[in-house]
Amino acid sequence: MDRRDFIKTCGTVAVASMLDASIFSNLLASQQDGMLKTYKKALLVKEDGSPIKEGDIKPHNNYIFFYPFVSTPCYLLNLDQEIKPVEIKLKDGLGYLWPGGVGSKKSIVAYSAICAHQWSYPTKDYSFINYYPPDKPSETTKKAGIIQCCAHLGLYDPKEGAKVLDGPPEVPLASIVLQEENGQFYAVGVLGEDQFDQFFDNYKADLRQQYGSTAKAKELVEKCIVMEVDKYVKSVIRC
Repeated sequence: MDRRDFIKTCGTVAVASMLDASIFSNLLASQQDGMLKTYKKALLVKEDGSPIKEGDIKPHNNYIFFYPFVSTPCYLLNLDQEIKPVEIKLKDGLGYLWPGGVGSKKSIVAYSAICAHQWSYPTKDYSFINYYPPDKPSETTKKAGIIQCCAHLGLYDPKEGAKVLDGPPEVPLASIVLQEENGQFYAVGVLGEDQFDQFFDNYKADLRQQYGSTAKAKELVEKCIVMEVDKYVKSVIRC
């Protein structure tokens, strides 16, 4: 094992130290398959800069933050029930064990908000991909408790590691690995097939306009400001 692999493995140990042995071993295996990528450990904070607490994450509200890069959006959800680990199997034969929820009820999860089909994502102007709470089903699919992208009707199950329920996506949304320490929440890595390369390539011009350069759009974060989607996006498009 070279120095770089050793450092990555140490990072995985830190990520998985709060998990039981079976999940820990599966996270190590996921890293070997390229499914787990560790990044800077980033504290989740409120808009005033104070650490976000479990009580601040209201059930079934849709919250947005950016991780691991300043330009890559993620959703934070409190699903108000215990969310257990799930084995994710991919069409190419690879897979990984998604570790489930965190918090006192194991109900809090986080996912990349970049659609795994054609990389639709929430901007300040609009969002085609959104969470549909249990009491507000989609008018088109009649499903609730899901993440749905209205661009091509890709449906994901946030209770099952964001696996694909229907539509053209072939892989789940990438999961943001969360760690809780002393009542505070940190993002520590990305599990699954992320869409970052395609995202940066597809939206190169937009990101340069917004952030000034591609390099600035790819800066890693150390703190993640969490806010309700409606406060960030002008027009939340539902279908």
